[in-house]
Amino acid sequence: MMLGELIRNVSVTEVVGDVEGQITEIVYDSRKAKEGSLFVALRGAQFDGHRFIVDAIGSGASAVAVEDNSIVNDDYFLSHHTTKLLVPSTRRALALISANFFGHPAEHLKVVGITGTNGKTTSSYLVKAVLQSAGEKVLLVGTIDYMFGDKVIKEATNTTPESFDLQRMMASSVEQQGTCAVMEVSSHSLAMDRVYGIPFKAALFTNLTQDHLDFHQTMEEYFKAKKVLFDTLEPGSFAVVNIDDSYGERIVADTKAKRVFYGFDRRADFHIVESDFSAGGTAITIHYDGRNYAIDSKLVGKFNAYNLAGAFSVAVTLGYSPSLVARALAGVKNVKGRFERIDSGKGFVVVVDYAHTPDSLQKTLQAAREILLSGSKGGKLITVFGCGGNRDRTKRPKMGKISEDLSDLTIVTSDNPRFEDPEAIADEVLAGTTKGSDKVLKIVDRREAIREGLKRAGSHDIVVLAGKGHEDYQIVKDVKIHFDDREEVEEALGLRS
Repeated sequence: MMLGELIRNVSVTEVVGDVEGQITEIVYDSRKAKEGSLFVALRGAQFDGHRFIVDAIGSGASAVAVEDNSIVNDDYFLSHHTTKLLVPSTRRALALISANFFGHPAEHLKVVGITGTNGKTTSSYLVKAVLQSAGEKVLLVGTIDYMFGDKVIKEATNTTPESFDLQRMMASSVEQQGTCAVMEVSSHSLAMDRVYGIPFKAALFTNLTQDHLDFHQTMEEYFKAKKVLFDTLEPGSFAVVNIDDSYGERIVADTKAKRVFYGFDRRADFHIVESDFSAGGTAITIHYDGRNYAIDSKLVGKFNAYNLAGAFSVAVTLGYSPSLVARALAGVKNVKGRFERIDSGKGFVVVVDYAHTPDSLQKTLQAAREILLSGSKGGKLITVFGCGGNRDRTKRPKMGKISEDLSDLTIVTSDNPRFEDPEAIADEVLAGTTKGSDKVLKIVDRREAIREGLKRAGSHDIVVLAGKGHEDYQIVKDVKIHFDDREEVEEALGLRS
């Protein structure tokens, strides 16, 4: 495609060089640059692509998009026959250029974006299941995998990939007659313009609680990042919001989209009028447009009542039959690493869950506690969890206190320590617990911690392994080491063949 066509509708402050040349690929990694490529210099949390402009030009890049005009002078570009594009934001430019390059695939898809602190992944799988039951061909982009239909395209690296990769996936799905895209939209992706310019047909807000403060610094900045999704919705689209969340009404204050609310609050358009939670699942009744619709789901816990209601609201708002939607939701048995249950074969149950924030840990443990109470067998709740390194440190003692308060035994262990000392992380978690409590142990080796939790479990108990969920690795420094909580449980209990 000609460079001039690629930058159509892109804000370009200055052009040095020729825009008539052909561009065969777009790269944001200078190591992938070659003749015919457009290198877009992105600023990231750790690296600034502007530092690698000379490398990209040396590799033959035909054009370079920059937002900092001071790194390489114009003469250097001209002497190497490389076109310079000066733009206000290279991230926004990459998003728009990528859409141009792939022929605006999002315009051929019904795109649903899901954001919030907790519930994004489960909600995305629920919405995908409903759309597929209605005959749609669905691209799923999220925390666990990137999928088209029931086929995994690749394991997810970021919850929301970089804009170029996202546009490429959407283009591929359109080529395969895809009709819908459901994506988790992270606060990072919104702050970094990865979904900039995508015409969402509907956006779902689940909730907002403490997370990612290492990146956003304050809850207000975190909120503002999430709000971008709703502020940029076009008239004719839908903003579907949990009205029970304290941020719910604020997040759609400035949206141009039609506001649709769900929750237990009587003001909700999709009003949860009845609910029942048990070890077997969750049953809710939603009142909408003068009628009641019952959903009987295998998913456990009150938090899943919200996930079910949110998915129901999105699908019905998009025009799908409420009865079809309710049936499709009932057919979802579980989501990988989200309150995923393993029968020990010894009378107790193990739950593997991704809970890694104070709110999600609290809700997961409350759901486990409710199951124990409903069983009336006097079972104990044993929790094994840790906190990730090089992430928000302020949540560590809070999570320690939550676990101690709700569990009969807490074993504090390692998660993904990254470049922090696992012992130090565990000690910061323990700072929120009662000193000397016999309800709290520290076993930093996660394998040993899991085995200890299982060893202490008796009939009718529940052992919750929190924090990693679907992940099958631990990150130590910058190395990924294979580690899967489910595999560890099966190995320890002799369940693996």
